[in-house]
Order: sequence, then structure tokens, then C-alpha cells
Amino acid sequence: MRSLARARAVTRDPFAAAVGWRAARNAPSIIQRHARLARRAGIDRVYLVLSFDCDTADDAAVVWDVHSQLAELGVCPTYAVPGALLHRAADVYARIAQTGAEFLNHGGTEHTYYDEGLGRHASCFFYDTLDPARVRQDLEDGHHVVSEVLGRRPDGFRSPHFGTYQRPAQLRYLHGILREHDYRFSTSTMPRQGLRYGPIFDRFGLPELPVTGTPDAPFEILDTWGFFAAPDRVREPAEYPQQAAILAEHLAAAGAGIINVYGDPIHIHDRPEFFEAVEAWVAVAEPVSYRELLARVAV
Repeated sequence: MRSLARARAVTRDPFAAAVGWRAARNAPSIIQRHARLARRAGIDRVYLVLSFDCDTADDAAVVWDVHSQLAELGVCPTYAVPGALLHRAADVYARIAQTGAEFLNHGGTEHTYYDEGLGRHASCFFYDTLDPARVRQDLEDGHHVVSEVLGRRPDGFRSPHFGTYQRPAQLRYLHGILREHDYRFSTSTMPRQGLRYGPIFDRFGLPELPVTGTPDAPFEILDTWGFFAAPDRVREPAEYPQQAAILAEHLAAAGAGIINVYGDPIHIHDRPEFFEAVEAWVAVAEPVSYRELLARVAV
């Protein structure tokens, strides 16, 4: 049933149909398009922005180890931590912030809970189910917590469960609030927007940086959940560095672009496949924060 629904959705979306056709027959052409759109934004090389959504206490327990391993590879990730969890794990995240790491506003409310029946964390608190005033409150709560705990205000935002909050009206509303608070950017959009508009674009009020898709399935996020942790996943961990290497190879050949990849520390803290992937990216891309990247582009 899922494949039938996907096929119907593609039929209704000519752009999705065209991208799917090209990906199946000439995958490098999708990355070449990405490079052309990147150059329009003033990007003249390949950049890597690695970020982590730290949505559970389990992430806090392993995040320093992950941060330290990545530092040895020359990468300082960006972090998105819900305000309630940032308060509870202030010591470890403040320690990470002292290394120069960038922190996004990721809302104030915890948006996962431990489901005893499932034996794992599950998602809750979806922006698309909330009254707009509650979305505003959560964004502002998160802003205040980052400023209070880390001693510096965030200038970027990522929506909780951002894949569910993608309608143009929702993104315009989100960006309107962010502009009121002098934010510089959001990274709250899916690979679809990146394929259509480029790796950085301004259509909703602020620069948006959509996350990167998987080379052999460009509408699917190249995330750690789908390759390492999802109970119903169809991907294997060994495929992650394979897809990372394809992305690195084709972007290096194209000469410009953004590898905007995120994950969860708990999924990969003990997975050599993830660090192998990062090594492939670092070999062809300059690691930067979102803040550093925006200082180099024309959007």
C-alpha cells in the first residue's frame, strides 16, 4: 500500500516524477543540478555541515564521545537540542559549546517519550497538530533556554519533526516568527525543496538549508535513523558509507555543493560506518557551521 500511495503522489507531482526518472537513469545528473543551484548562491566549493538532533537523554549520555571522535576528523558539529533536555543536560552541552560548536533553537518542549510497550523512544509534539500560537510559544521557549543555558542566543532554527511541517503556509509562518527574533536562517526542510530550489534558498522569509537526500533515492533523507535505528528500516548500516561515498564522489566532480547531513548521536556513537562516511565527506568538503556557511554565500 505504501508503494501504491507513493506512486500516486509522484503522478500528482510532475517535478517528483521528473527527478525520480532522472535518478533512476542518471543519478549523477541530480547532483550536477545541485551544484548548478549552489553556484547561483555563490558557493564555489563543497561544504559539509554536520548536525545532530539530540532529542533524548540517551543522546546526552554519548554526545561528548561522539563530539570528541569527530573533532579528531576536523569536524565540529552543530547541535539541535529541545530546551527541556538542554536544561537537564546543561553540563555536557555547555562543555560542547565551549569548543565552538553551534547550537540551534530546536523548540522548548521534549518531543519524544519512552514507550514501554515498544521498548524505545517514540515521537510526540508535532507542530502540524498544534495551534499556531502554541508553535510560536515553543519556538520562543527554545530561544530563551538556549540563551540562558549556553550564554549566547541562537541564530538558527530546526523544527521538531520538521518533515511534518512542510507546507508553504507553515514555513512562511515559521520564518515570520524567526524574523521577528532576528534569526539568520532555518534548516527545517526536506530534500525535496533542495532538489527544487537548491541547497540554500530564500522563499519563505529567511535562508533555508534543506537536509541532504540519499543519492540513490534523492527524496529520502540521508539520516542515521533510516540506516541504523528504525525498527522497520529497509536500509542496512553498511549502506550508509556506500551512499556517503557516492555523494562525495559526485559532488567533488561537480565542484560545488552542500552536504547538509544530520543524525542522532545515540544511533551512531558505536558505529564505525558513520565515521567512515564522515571521513569520505571530509576528504572532499570543507567542514563548516551553518553560521560560517552563510557568511560565504549570496542568499
